[in-house]
Amino acid sequence: MRKHLFLLFAVMTVACNKGMDDYRHAAPKSTVTVSTYEFLQQQGALYDTLLLLIDRVKLKDTLKLQQVTFFVPQDISIQTAINNLNFSRKRLGRNGNWTLDSVPLIVWDSLLRRYLLRGIVDADSLRYADGAELVSLYGHGMNGKTSATNASGAVNGGTQRLLFSDKNNSRFSKDWSVAATQNADVKTKNGMLHVLESTHVFGFTSFVSKAFPESLLPLQGPFLGYPIPIPGIVEAADYDEGGDGIAYHDNDVGNNGGQYRNENVDIENCGEGDNASGSPGGRYNVGWTNGSEWLRYTVDIAAAGDYKCELRLAGGGGGKIHLLIDDVDVSGEILTPSTGGWQTWTGVSVTVKLPAGQHFLKVSIRNSGFNFHRMIFTRL
Repeated sequence: MRKHLFLLFAVMTVACNKGMDDYRHAAPKSTVTVSTYEFLQQQGALYDTLLLLIDRVKLKDTLKLQQVTFFVPQDISIQTAINNLNFSRKRLGRNGNWTLDSVPLIVWDSLLRRYLLRGIVDADSLRYADGAELVSLYGHGMNGKTSATNASGAVNGGTQRLLFSDKNNSRFSKDWSVAATQNADVKTKNGMLHVLESTHVFGFTSFVSKAFPESLLPLQGPFLGYPIPIPGIVEAADYDEGGDGIAYHDNDVGNNGGQYRNENVDIENCGEGDNASGSPGGRYNVGWTNGSEWLRYTVDIAAAGDYKCELRLAGGGGGKIHLLIDDVDVSGEILTPSTGGWQTWTGVSVTVKLPAGQHFLKVSIRNSGFNFHRMIFTRL
């Protein structure tokens, strides 16, 4: 029997042949004679994973001996969290085969304690319009409130359920992560137990970010979704995804040109035609350049050898550029000429020796005074 399809409570007063909705709205007996930990053990295989984690983070005695209220996540909630973690890892190019053992114990410990409250917190104590402010074992802010269900066509005519919310360190309810109970108010020997619905994901919204902090970083990689081929055209505005310090560095805040991308790189409409690369970025140029700024592009070089690189530039002259492959200078210093206007374009060509395969191409600006449209690479 699948764990998430049916939750069997020995304390329920309903017949065993009823469906999930009957169990959802059934009223359990008010008291059982065993501890919270022992009660979970008695539910067969429904909480194997949860109990394993409780044992590992040394919460067993808390659930056996101390007076606590436990909003219980089901095993399927934990499995869903692991699946989300592996999806996030694969999205960022990491292996997607993490298990319970792969996640540090401190993550399991800190998140399991968000489901535990000191003392007895029953449904009657949560009957407020805005709920009640609650504090977890590690002092994390939570909220609990009652919510009526519908029954037999009557709005709010059914039994009460509880909404248990992680406040995510915000006083605004729109920022909270909410979990609903499937069964509530089971009084154990040492505390109170409420079972969360199987659709709840363990950790609310914090599990993946705590287990895999890299998931919080900006998405990295080629802006177009694939490496830019060389020979070919590299549009200035198609620098990589990843944010400041990873895909680019810009000395001021905001996009002064207000075009194409919502980042700190300054991009404007370009007056030079012929969008030969086919990318929308070809309609734009990077401007307002300053010394120490740079842009990074993921490129795929067809073959090792010498290439002509023509940089399309405009401006007052006096600029200095270096081209680097994987942070190794391949061009030396490139001086930018005066073209007579910020949209009067000319080509400056250099010969560069490039390796084959996928690499990072960086345009390093050592001195400003120019607009930058594109680079055209041709095999020599």
